[in-house]
Amino acid sequence: MNSSTVAGSDITEPPRAFDVGDTVVHPHHGAGVVVSRRPRRLVGGTRNYLEIELDHHSLRIMVPCDCASRLGLRPVMDRERLRCIVEVLEEEIEVVSESWSARQKRLRAMLKSGDLLELAAVLGELATRAAKSAPPATERVLYQRSRQVLASELQYVLEVDEARAEEYIDEHVARKPLAVVTTRAGAR
Repeated sequence: MNSSTVAGSDITEPPRAFDVGDTVVHPHHGAGVVVSRRPRRLVGGTRNYLEIELDHHSLRIMVPCDCASRLGLRPVMDRERLRCIVEVLEEEIEVVSESWSARQKRLRAMLKSGDLLELAAVLGELATRAAKSAPPATERVLYQRSRQVLASELQYVLEVDEARAEEYIDEHVARKPLAVVTTRAGAR
């Protein structure tokens, strides 16, 4: 049986088949609802696709059914997972001085993983950095994009609108104490 590890946990589950009406999360686009499941004919043949409506973007995306799990498509988190996310958002983070390019590479890799806890960790780190000094434009954009992805999912979990979901995130990152560690790359 083909199985995959659920991001951020040791639980192994079989790949999930999503149906019309399911609320799902795409790791790069956020949460939405499956509005159709239909075949599409492309150059290599016919494949079944999920059409997902993303209200927060006023966008519809198509995801091939046969690789939805591999792309990171997953159900919306439950309340237990939400508690873990809040803990990560409020967690004390040691901000390590590193080059801008190394930090960008590391943060983008964390987001690319599709792991919800990694997303929360990125938000927490960027909020901590912003509290210390004005972040570069690329980090502001990364923060806003990450916040939007998490807020889109919180809308479904908390049953609130987008503005309230964003406030919820802001409330929890604001509770974070600031700890700064300075190191130099290549230091002995």
